[in-house]
Amino acid sequence: MLFSKKRKEKLFNHLGDPPEPWEKRVIIPASGIIAGGWTKDSKIFLLSSNGYSVINPLIGEIEIRNWDEDNSANSNFSSDNLEYTISELNETVRVFGLRGGNGNHLTSDYWNLDSFCPGLGQQIVGLINLEDKSNYPEYWRNFYLIELKRLEYFTLTYGFSPNEKCFGIFGSGGAEVFSRE
Repeated sequence: MLFSKKRKEKLFNHLGDPPEPWEKRVIIPASGIIAGGWTKDSKIFLLSSNGYSVINPLIGEIEIRNWDEDNSANSNFSSDNLEYTISELNETVRVFGLRGGNGNHLTSDYWNLDSFCPGLGQQIVGLINLEDKSNYPEYWRNFYLIELKRLEYFTLTYGFSPNEKCFGIFGSGGAEVFSRE
């Protein structure tokens, strides 16, 4: 054949669990998440239209739940929408989500998160340790592409916690958090 069309491989066929040491997964169900982030002590912060929560990423337990009864939660954003003040903690956290910002994608021991778009509106998050010297011609093959259990594969944000012991993938349906010892 003069013109043979090479079949594109589907990234969704290569989804799986993250490698060691990131096996522990905690699923945090929520709905309508518009921003997420990490507190200074590496707790998860999730904001939705009906308030916010601060959650322990290792067990998924809610430590703070503010139902935003006075409808003031959105006023806690900084003017550039990249920080949010949690009044109960008297702490300002950097946020990422629909209003902007992004998480930390690289740890000090070279674990790296990246995302791939296999189709219009689709998004897959992958994890690699950059000390691994493999170098495949197709960039995505170097990564462990993470299969999500609760979240849909679009409009995802992701990042490592400040202590670099967890990373989270955040979507409108909540978060999936992976941790190491």
